[in-house]
Amino acid sequence: MVEQTAHIRSVRGPSPFAASVKTSLEIQGGLVLSAWYRMDFPQPKTYSMPMRLFYALTFDEQTLRSLSQIQDTLQPLLLKGRRTAINNLHLTLSFLGEQDPRLLANLTKGLQKLPCDPISLEFSQLGMFTKPGGNIIWLGITKSQQLRTLQSYLVSMLKELPVQFTDSPFTEHVTLFRNAHLVSLPETTRLNCSIQAIRLMHSHQVQGVLTYTPISSNYLSEK
Repeated sequence: MVEQTAHIRSVRGPSPFAASVKTSLEIQGGLVLSAWYRMDFPQPKTYSMPMRLFYALTFDEQTLRSLSQIQDTLQPLLLKGRRTAINNLHLTLSFLGEQDPRLLANLTKGLQKLPCDPISLEFSQLGMFTKPGGNIIWLGITKSQQLRTLQSYLVSMLKELPVQFTDSPFTEHVTLFRNAHLVSLPETTRLNCSIQAIRLMHSHQVQGVLTYTPISSNYLSEK
């Protein structure tokens, strides 16, 4: 049974963006999720400092719970590692890095122009990026031409704006752990999921906690 708690936080951004409200949901067994609901209302505050931005696909609650269960399975096998918070699980389409907040209007308009057909993906294997001080453990997907086409369209749109960013090779994955050390990767069961939305995200610290806040969203299920 899902019990909605009283913690509600509005996400502020430049007017006239469609803002989001984050509602924490406490699931039986201690699992905490965040559901994002779109609301349109005047924004009293604008951003003035450079913002660390990226575009991402986000998941429904059922998929988030399944990803969290995979993390639970891996956790005892780790010699060390920092687990990605369930609210931060996502699939990055393009990382923009530090950007001038004056670009938000164009970045939001571009988001709404992206293809918005429903997307279904299959997670199929675990992988690891080697990093100094600790590796990144990720969950990868079976090759999806639909996803590749969407990501290519996004990169082309960004280059036309234009936006200064690094067009890195696209590796479809969801980061499960950072700064991790694992002797060997176990096999994982295949997981089918549906994408909830394409979002423009703001990566920042909230009281010392890494937080990904949606600036604007394109909800696939509404199209």
